[in-house]
Amino acid sequence: MFDAFQRLAELQACDDELWALEQEHNGLPARRSGLLAERAALEATAAQLREALQQAEAAQRRVESELQDQEALRKRLESQQFQVKTNDAYTALLHEIEQAQRAISECETRLLEGMDAIESARATGASAETGGREAAARLDAEGRTLDAREQQLDAELARLRAARQRVVEACDPKVIEQYEKIATRRRPAVVRIRGTLCLGCRVDIPPQQRIEIQRAERIITCGNCQRILLGIERA
Repeated sequence: MFDAFQRLAELQACDDELWALEQEHNGLPARRSGLLAERAALEATAAQLREALQQAEAAQRRVESELQDQEALRKRLESQQFQVKTNDAYTALLHEIEQAQRAISECETRLLEGMDAIESARATGASAETGGREAAARLDAEGRTLDAREQQLDAELARLRAARQRVVEACDPKVIEQYEKIATRRRPAVVRIRGTLCLGCRVDIPPQQRIEIQRAERIITCGNCQRILLGIERA
């Protein structure tokens, strides 16, 4: 019976390692999705910054056009000063010239503000572009690392599954059936005893049962959690 217990221990160790690697392998798609989401966020930010710069430049062009219109209006009005015949008409003309001049001053102020906005947008865009290139390089490197790790995991999982199959084939089918039945409900399926406690559920194992476990003449399971009790852990 000693060989059966040893093989169960090997099977449990193999399953523990398989479980850990499978968990990591199963998590790879989510990690890749995270990288894709981060890349999409970078691209969206870059697009927003480009759009902001284009809007600032378009607004500046509109102000420049408005300024040209107001300057042309002022010149036209000023050319009419010597054509008016009455004081009232002259006063009204001066008022229109003043309005055009105020509009020109407002346009000039807006142009200065627009230049600042464009300069700021360009600086922000340049900084984001540099950061984006660095982030893209990092994401590419992380993607390659994930690809390499996936290949390693595939190879390691294939090796472990083959090793597990060899252990299974060397075991009594009834023992494997019992092990698998427990393993589908609880992990690990095989545990040792520490002192008087089952290491699976931390419940006391009766003295007579501990004696039977030490004899290793048959498979003993914990009366509480039904795990296979492999033996008493050595200090």
